[in-house]
Amino acid sequence: MTLDGVEVVVLTPEQHAALESARRQLGGAQAQVARMRSDLQRGRRLLGEAERILAGIPADQLARLDGRLGPGCGLTGLLADIRAALPRTPDTPTRT
Repeated sequence: MTLDGVEVVVLTPEQHAALESARRQLGGAQAQVARMRSDLQRGRRLLGEAERILAGIPADQLARLDGRLGPGCGLTGLLADIRAALPRTPDTPTRT
């Protein structure tokens, strides 16, 4: 139906309720994605900070620390575990 040149869609109460439910679900999903992105950014910042700190430790001290960070986990293993825990960044197309 057209009203003053604008296409109008009339919904039944059930259709309106379903549309509102879908809108709320979408809002919840968008909030979840935002939290996940924030967690990913925080994880990457922490990894970068750990790598910078470890890069500043002299090599002779690193050799002494290796294997003492946890049961069977040296510096190399620790960084590998952190990297493995971070989700891969999907290729995002550039907007034009």
